Amino acid sequence: MKATEVNVLKFIGGLDKIFIIPPFQRNYEWTTKQCEELFYDIENAYNKKRSHYIGNVVYYFGENNSAGFDEIILIDGQQRISTILLLLCALRDFKFSDGIQDFQKKIDERYLKNSTSDEKFRIRLKQTSKDYESFNSIVNNNVPNNESNIVKNYKLFLTLLKNSKIPLEEIYNTIQKLEIVDVNLQIENDLESVQTIFEKINSTGKPLTSGDLIRNYLLISKSSKEQKELYENHWIKIEETVGNENVSTLAKNYLILKVFSDVEKDEVYSTFKEVFDSRNFSRKEILQELEVYSKYFAWIKNHSCPDKKINKSLEEFTALRTDDVYPLYMFLFAELYETNKQELANIFKLLSDFLVRYRIVAPARGGGALRSVIQNLIRKIYENEIQATYENILEELSNTNKAGRFPTDKEFEEALISSRKENHTYGKIILRKIEETETKNISVPLNQITVEHFMPQKLNSWWKETLGENFETIYDEQINSIGNLAIMSQAYNSKNSNDSWQKKLQQIKDVQFKITSEVSNTKTWGQEQIQSRAKSLAKRAVEATISPVQKTSHSEITSSGLYSASSIDINTSGMKIENVYFNDDALNVTTWRGYFNTICKFLLNYNQEKFLKIVAENKIHKSTKTYDAKECDPLITTDSSKLRAPVKIDKTELFTEGCLSANRSLAFTKQLLDFFSLTENVKLWLSSEE
Repeated sequence: MKATEVNVLKFIGGLDKIFIIPPFQRNYEWTTKQCEELFYDIENAYNKKRSHYIGNVVYYFGENNSAGFDEIILIDGQQRISTILLLLCALRDFKFSDGIQDFQKKIDERYLKNSTSDEKFRIRLKQTSKDYESFNSIVNNNVPNNESNIVKNYKLFLTLLKNSKIPLEEIYNTIQKLEIVDVNLQIENDLESVQTIFEKINSTGKPLTSGDLIRNYLLISKSSKEQKELYENHWIKIEETVGNENVSTLAKNYLILKVFSDVEKDEVYSTFKEVFDSRNFSRKEILQELEVYSKYFAWIKNHSCPDKKINKSLEEFTALRTDDVYPLYMFLFAELYETNKQELANIFKLLSDFLVRYRIVAPARGGGALRSVIQNLIRKIYENEIQATYENILEELSNTNKAGRFPTDKEFEEALISSRKENHTYGKIILRKIEETETKNISVPLNQITVEHFMPQKLNSWWKETLGENFETIYDEQINSIGNLAIMSQAYNSKNSNDSWQKKLQQIKDVQFKITSEVSNTKTWGQEQIQSRAKSLAKRAVEATISPVQKTSHSEITSSGLYSASSIDINTSGMKIENVYFNDDALNVTTWRGYFNTICKFLLNYNQEKFLKIVAENKIHKSTKTYDAKECDPLITTDSSKLRAPVKIDKTELFTEGCLSANRSLAFTKQLLDFFSLTENVKLWLSSEE
């Protein structure tokens, strides 16, 4: 790195310079206030006859830098450089009564344009794509008709110049006294250093979001052409799909799919960088995958999936406030949308029923238990412990830890009867589910349904008198009971308000929802009727939603003893390996993690040629294709970056996957032993961990 104090026009000027604002940088954002402050600093510097420091400009030379052209990629200071050039454009274009001044003639050729016929090098500063056209038009004496900051600040400078009491030539001369610190990073191919400097530079001032930092991480390059291609072909599509304000959230959910654990908001970027620095992903591959997930993220957030059945569940997910479950939704879209939409629709219906029960019963106070369940479910599907099917997911949700469990029918029914929570959205969803289950009518979108209180939220004298002397107690206990809630169209809701029960009955008869209109036969409405209806609706809600199931198993709880390597259906829960034997020889294995690796080491020594052929042909592999679209992810490889937890095979250059569950370790080891016809020769001594 080399830092030099220099005046800004000397830095900008000179022969054949191209300043590149990389696409990972922010668009031009200087406001009227900042431009006015710069202009007044220039006037003050003139009045006091002294120079003025305006900040650092940090850059590195791009790969097109040569004897003929300097390609300068700006890392910090692009806002100041852009603003100085806009002021120069305004000075150049200012209309004097006696024609063009000498200093105006110099501005174009010295600071705004290069003397070349190659149009791509003609304009000295290459703005970001959003501001490119506006800036180029102004430099080419053609002010566009838009409200961009580029245009607004150019016009502001014309006004400031007009109102200034200082001769404009002196303003031009004073700009030459504006000083910067020219910081040349002097890198070769060390782009990681550029990223580190970018992070430190941007740790002050307006904070960068995780999305900003990730964009820089993915787009930084010595080649401005490569930066442009990655930005225009991928990143801009991601931003347009989810909205710039949602990029950080998308990145967080994408990360959870990679690490199967929660990521704190302020650790998204550092975790993102750590994860992908350790894996053999190209920037393009990451962007391509993010682009796919961005589509699914937008569908979930905006309920905009082309499939109507799926979209109905997405609408309910939003109403149920299930942001913690986004990674699972995205993952399931990627797994099933293109291959089995019906299965995906069934799973989303299951998740909606699970989540509405979970919200009503509230088995855990915070969201940590639910997140843990969801992330573990993603991990199991990703690592091929289970397939992404309705039955498997139902079984997993039904038999998880206590805090994140699928509420039972009894828990759900009792919670609905006793609940006094003021959450009409949950009531709306439950009542719609009952309606559709019982009538099979076409679904009405949630946003076209409102929730009415039969006993009104504001009691008038009629209701107080009807409810009796305990009306306050009855009101407090029953106002938000499911028995007092009704779904209606928006039109009906506005009419009902706090009318007497007799007047409400006349309107309730005509409501399109059977679950509401059936109440029209009730002659009075009070505590008894509300409680009776709550009990009835609770039972019907149980029938209208999916219930948890008991876990099925291939065998009863495994007892301690000796098992063949072919026994892959045994229940390994709570079991540990005491040792593994080949015939009568102990292989000294005491962990599930070490089982697969030790057998690989043994077979490599047993028949090296055959073992290496199996590795070369990738015969033992996962079902996923994270690293190569044509080949499944390996379990044995020389490329450790393709493994989640690489474990070296003795002193060789081979690595095995160490991130395997007990059941997967059993299954993959049997598959490998089968190739050598040695499965029955290997035995495991298992014992209970208790």
